[in-house]
Parts: sequence; C-alpha cells; structure tokens
Amino acid sequence: MSTLIHLKESTIKEQQVQKLLDTVISSSENKNEKEELKGLLGLDDLNLAYYLALYGKYKSSSSDGNSELPLYIHEENVKSSGDVEIVYPTAIANKEQMKILPAVHYKDLVSSGKKDSAKKAALWIKKMQAGTGSSMTRNSYLADELGITEDQVKIGAKGTDLFIPIGGSQKVSIAEAQVLQAITDEKKGIFGSVILHDIVSSETEKSISSIWEKDCFLKSGSDYRSVIEKLDGIQYFGKSFQYHIPTLDENDVVSFNRVAPGGHALFGVDALMAAYRKEMRPKVGDLTLVSSVGNGEDLSSSPDAYMVNWMVDESIPIAMVTTTKTSNDMKGGQIAVVPGSRPYITMMEKAQAETANQLPLFESLGLRPGDNEAFFNTNMVLFNYSVLSPKIERLVAEIGEDEFLKVIAPDLIQNKKSQVDTDGVERSYLQLEGAMGTVVLNLDRYWREHYGEPIVHFLNVDAVNRTQFFCPIKTAFDYFMQFHSERFAFDPNTFRLINLNPGELPMVNLKAKDYKDVGTVLTLFSKSRIKHLKELNVTGVVDFSSVELVGEIDVVNEGDLVSILPFADDGKIKDSSLQM
Repeated sequence: MSTLIHLKESTIKEQQVQKLLDTVISSSENKNEKEELKGLLGLDDLNLAYYLALYGKYKSSSSDGNSELPLYIHEENVKSSGDVEIVYPTAIANKEQMKILPAVHYKDLVSSGKKDSAKKAALWIKKMQAGTGSSMTRNSYLADELGITEDQVKIGAKGTDLFIPIGGSQKVSIAEAQVLQAITDEKKGIFGSVILHDIVSSETEKSISSIWEKDCFLKSGSDYRSVIEKLDGIQYFGKSFQYHIPTLDENDVVSFNRVAPGGHALFGVDALMAAYRKEMRPKVGDLTLVSSVGNGEDLSSSPDAYMVNWMVDESIPIAMVTTTKTSNDMKGGQIAVVPGSRPYITMMEKAQAETANQLPLFESLGLRPGDNEAFFNTNMVLFNYSVLSPKIERLVAEIGEDEFLKVIAPDLIQNKKSQVDTDGVERSYLQLEGAMGTVVLNLDRYWREHYGEPIVHFLNVDAVNRTQFFCPIKTAFDYFMQFHSERFAFDPNTFRLINLNPGELPMVNLKAKDYKDVGTVLTLFSKSRIKHLKELNVTGVVDFSSVELVGEIDVVNEGDLVSILPFADDGKIKDSSLQM
C-alpha cells in the first residue's frame, strides 16, 4: 500500500532529505545528520537503518539492482553467455554441492521423537502484519460479518481480519486465533514460555491492537491483555512498526509524492539488530530465546516443539524453514548452491530466471523425473539468540554497526509504479524493497568468507507436513479452502488447521476479477466439496455451490454467471472440461 503526498508540500522536504541522504551514505561520521534525517523522515532507529541500507544498496548497485553478477541456473551442455554466477538449485545439486548447504528434514526430527528441550526455550513469536494486502477484497464480507455498512469497514492486516467459524455463531479472527494458539500452548507447557510480538504499520496497528482489548474467547469477561498478564508462561513484548519510506522519481531523486513500505526484509534486519541490542529482546531468564518470524495471514507460520528442540539441542543460530516445492510453487524463490573457492547459498527468484531467459527451467525444477527436492522459501525464519547474539556482538564490535548493516542489506528489488499525481500528471516512481530471506543469506555469505562456517541452516518440510507450517492465505479461494471447505478442519482445542487430505494442495486458477472478492467466492463455492480436487481452471464467472469437484477440471464460461449444476451428474464433476 502506498500513500500519495501533495506535490508542493513535499518539495522543500525532499531537497533536505536528499542532501542529508547523500551525506550520510558517503561518510560514517554522520551521527548528527542521521538524527536530523530521522526527524525529517519520521522514522525510528530500525526503519532509518533499513532505509539507509536500501538506499545505500541502490546507490552502489548496477542497473539491475545488485552489484553481484546475475544468477544463471546450471544446464548440462549449455554454455551461458556473458558474466554470470552459475547456481545449482537444490533440485539439481549433487551430493558434494549439497554438503555446502546444512539442511535437515522435518520428518527426521519427528522420527527422532525429541522435543523435551523445547521446554527449555522461550518462543518469541513475530507475525508480519504490516500490510493490508491487495490480492483480495473483503469489504462486503467484513460488513456482513460485523453487521455494519461497507463505508464503516476498516481493513486490517492482510488476511488476519478474516473470521474462522468455530460452531454456531462463534467465530474468531485469524489474528485472534494466533493469540489463542499461544495461550493454549502455554497451558500445555509445550515451551518454557511464549512471547507475543506484533509487527504492524500505521494502516494495521489499530486492527491488531484492538485484539488485546477484546473479550477473550476462552474466558468471557476478561480481555486478552488481562488473561495474558495473569499467566506465568506467556508475555506480550509490544510491537514493531513498519513505516512508509520515500520513493525515487524519474530523475532518480527522493520523492514524497509516493511513499510505500520497503518489503519484509525490514523484519530480518530487525531480528539481526536485536542480536546485538539487548533492549530489543525480551528478558527470559535462564531459558534459551528462540524467535520465529512468519507470515501474518498464515495460521500455521509458527514452529512446533520438534523444531524448537532442534534449534536448542543443535545450537542452531539461524534456520530458514523451507518446504518441498510442488506444482503450486512454480513462481516462488528457491534455495540454490553456488560452489567454487568461496561457496555460498543464495535464493533464485522468478525475476532472475526471466532475466536469464530460464523461466521454463526455473518453474520445472523439482517437478521433473530424476530431480531432487527443490527447497521452496516459506518466509519463516528462526533465530536462536542464545547462540546468535555472541556471534553478532563479536562481528559488530569488529566492523562497526554501519558496516554490519551494509553486510546484511537485502538484495534490492526495484518496484516501478506509475500514478497520477495531484496536479493531474502521470509519473513513474521507484519503490526500493527487499525480501527477508536475502538478509540472512547475505549474513551467511559474509560469515562463511570471514569465519569459515555457515551461520544459517535449513529446515525442509515435506509436502505431507507442509500445511502445519506453511499455509498462507494469498487469495479468497485459499480462505474458502481453509475455513469453509471439507479439505481442512479447524481444531478449537489447539486453534490450528488440520489438513484432511495431506499432500499437494489443488492448483486453482480462477480467471475473473470477481474471484478476488471474499464474499463472492464464498457464495460461488458455498457447500462445494473439494477434498479430492487436484486442479481447477476457470475462465469466467461460474457458480460451483453444492458441487463436488474431483480430479482435474477445466471450465470456460464466456457469458454471464451460470450455475454448474445442470452440467453435473448427481452434483459431481470429475476430470472434466466444460465449455459454456
């Protein structure tokens, strides 16, 4: 979400900011300028450090947004053109190359049966709830659920304002269910303690903060804040903010005409800064502090006792949680090995594959016969501060904070956006963004080069177990599937999802803008059954209510809304292609 600022109001401020930025970036002796810049931008220390990291990366980068060589996936008998870095995604890496990548599999942790050390840990849970989301609309749905008019609806954090029906008239929002997960875990003594921490923005703070004043689902008459304050094994550590930052205009000059968040790499920088700044961490006594950063709209994006036990027993500083790529994951980032005299681990993204003219290869990796598992990034990262903090404190003492922040600066994403400004002129602006995974991988690369060992490990979850830890709500259909279909069940005792058909989720491609709306999707798929659906491709608006969908289905409707029922035998469609 971006914000439009009045043109005349921003001009003088832009000039001041630009001058200070250039001064700060060019010299490490800049404390006074930093403070002045922080005041002009209205940022806290974290967001200023992050903005400087992004801007510094931009100023020192080449035209493609990064000073490193472009990535190129290894292909047998194919010679790459130009200067590139040859990478081996896990799907094609050999045994020797995989030794460079320290990885364990979740199913092996479960097989070991070891989880008692989780009781020695304080689990610090951070959910990324700073964005409102643009992949689905939900105004009419929320108006109906809340009994208000659409103009009274205030959109909350992406997906977390959606409701989970529990039975009868009972329901809780996804954000509320995440708090309830922590309370039930505390009561069961799964971890030594649980710490909740909100990551919000000015757009989402109100909706997330209101949860704490709400009547607790488990104890009527007491709000969530009061309930948590009375429990010994759980605490609320407050919130971190993601601020909007300036963009760059067509002349490569700082502009306030458009301001926008800088991506979830901010939360990786936040987590690493906490490693050497004690005031940014909760006090946990003799417990091992393990933190989890995950997707806010994903009810499953927290580790379990097996994962935390592994972090504690094996003294793992940082772990990226990945999952085995499926046919649903062709567009997401994949972990790759870069061998050589200074081997390192990187993440290959779709955009990089497109630049290298390797998109078909990128999308097929891990899905072809003979391929290894492709490690797909889930955006969940675990930090063991009892191990990590001494290491980072040492590094910052050696190179200084400014240099450290340059080391962990994310690979730059240059997101170009056009808008019509208040003077009626359409202009183009460049949003500087970064992804969290590249923050920890850049640290890992530096650590390997200077200390001869990795600092980031990988924990891969197989397809059968993936929805326990990775089940984001990216579309309105995802919400329907998780909470309004028989594909999943919601356990009111643990406040977690149960996948009733574990394994690969259906591939669903709904080609009509109507499917972006939550209320519309709930209506069109009302009482439909999808437990055994493998693939659904729909062009046009089609009513699938009360229909069982099985196997692979293609439907094309070139006219107005139609119901699928007249075409179904006993309300079931199996492996069909329909043209209407």
